[in-house]
Amino acid sequence: MNTEPKLINSNTNPLILFEQWFEEAKKNEINDPNAMNLATVSSDGKPSSRIVLLKSFNEQGFVFYTNSNSKKGKALKNNCNVALNFHWKSLQRQIRIEGIVSLVDKEQADEYYNSRPLGSRVGAWASKQSEELDDRSTLLKKVKEYEHKFINGNISRPLHWNGYQV
Repeated sequence: MNTEPKLINSNTNPLILFEQWFEEAKKNEINDPNAMNLATVSSDGKPSSRIVLLKSFNEQGFVFYTNSNSKKGKALKNNCNVALNFHWKSLQRQIRIEGIVSLVDKEQADEYYNSRPLGSRVGAWASKQSEELDDRSTLLKKVKEYEHKFINGNISRPLHWNGYQV
């Protein structure tokens, strides 16, 4: 196996290179090759970063989903300048992306939301992301409430659960 780093031609399309490296990461990374660090800035100018999961990408950008009422959702609304970082330790590679974030259209968000497992869709309703819980039983009670509310399995996407594209 050749362990020499690949030289990158300056004429190479960066999205094609990302796709090649991402495919390699999916074969070599033990956990979550689609994990990326998302860095935002709060309304008072404080930086914040956390790991989110890349769900798709194309020429228009890199897409992830989250609760818009969360700390990151509020930061994204306040300042649309963000940075992403993929770190694939097994490949000894990282990719940094800086750009402008925007909401994906409702149809795309609905399509992805509806593809998620039932428990994840219920969780989008039950979880008050970034808010402190008194204890775990509070969350479990909310989950039970929403499981009962959506007993027929027809769970629409909550308006506060959106997709973002960088």
